[in-house]
Amino acid sequence: MVRRNNKQETAVEKLDHRVKVLLKEWAGLSGFYGYKSLELDEIFKLVNTEGWKTNVDKSDPAARIVEMVKEGTVRKAKFSLDEKGRALRDY
Repeated sequence: MVRRNNKQETAVEKLDHRVKVLLKEWAGLSGFYGYKSLELDEIFKLVNTEGWKTNVDKSDPAARIVEMVKEGTVRKAKFSLDEKGRALRDY
């Protein structure tokens, strides 16, 4: 018999988790260290250093738009919820 962990996450938690994972990925690509054990707010502070400017648009409750900019480098991503409540990356 298989036991499942039925942890119910809200839509906002799902979107924030996807943003957290993305920011960790971008932190690694940008040459930052020590980001794997950080929480979302700590990662956000980290990726806003060394000339990087990171913005997370939370104006729409069903979507998150993330931008990370430094001089000529621009990284963008958008996450939204589908009809089943899954947080998917649009671009």
